[in-house]
Amino acid sequence: MIINGGSRRNGAFFAKHLTNGDNNERVTLCEMRNLAATNIPDAFREMEAVAMGTLCENYFYHANINPTENEVLTSEQWTIAVDTLERHLALDGHARFVVEHQKKGRTHRHVIWLRVSVSTMRAAVMADDFAKHQAASRELEEAFGLKPVESVLGPGRSENPRPARRPKTWETFRGQKSGIDPIAMTRTLSRLYHECADGSAFAAALAEHGLTLVRGRVSVCIRDAAGHLHSLARRLDRVSASELRAFLRELPIAPMPKTT
Repeated sequence: MIINGGSRRNGAFFAKHLTNGDNNERVTLCEMRNLAATNIPDAFREMEAVAMGTLCENYFYHANINPTENEVLTSEQWTIAVDTLERHLALDGHARFVVEHQKKGRTHRHVIWLRVSVSTMRAAVMADDFAKHQAASRELEEAFGLKPVESVLGPGRSENPRPARRPKTWETFRGQKSGIDPIAMTRTLSRLYHECADGSAFAAALAEHGLTLVRGRVSVCIRDAAGHLHSLARRLDRVSASELRAFLRELPIAPMPKTT
């Protein structure tokens, strides 16, 4: 089971994504807890209104619970999965709602929690959430008899190399709009990197695919055909920062153009 998520504040954007029936075969609002709202956009507005009385900017926490292929959870198991993740994230009792998406025959659920406790008007601290996602996943896999996904943190971590980093949520959403899949981008860039002898050959190969190297504020980036930027380090599978620096050392890279 794969769980990911993070603190967010762009409620209008997420409301559009969660209700999008074009990219999903089925969208179901499964639960609305401790909220007066009866639909997803109103739920985000209600959460934002509560947070306005605090200093919390990223006022909700979004998590995606995604069983691996061919794994199907019962309604009761889905409830246990959400409650288990809630316990690991220390969001017990916080207002939340749950949305189920079915896409290409696979089902996953999105959970949105209000980070602010209405009883204390304080926001929950969301530190070390990756480790908490992993701990919840291992617990649920054992409870439901699911195939374990390799751990990358803690004493139970796998001996195998760490899996490639998944795109961030906003990168995935951006790719859906531009038609440029960040996962496909990772495969292409990794292949070109390993096929090229040096940075100059790499830059030439990128140009053939409509991609350009630019120097961003803190790292080297790739500009795609839609004009969007991608961190090169994040788009290369199992290439260390020191290896990448050495590979590009002799290559002049123009800075990112300033926007007006």
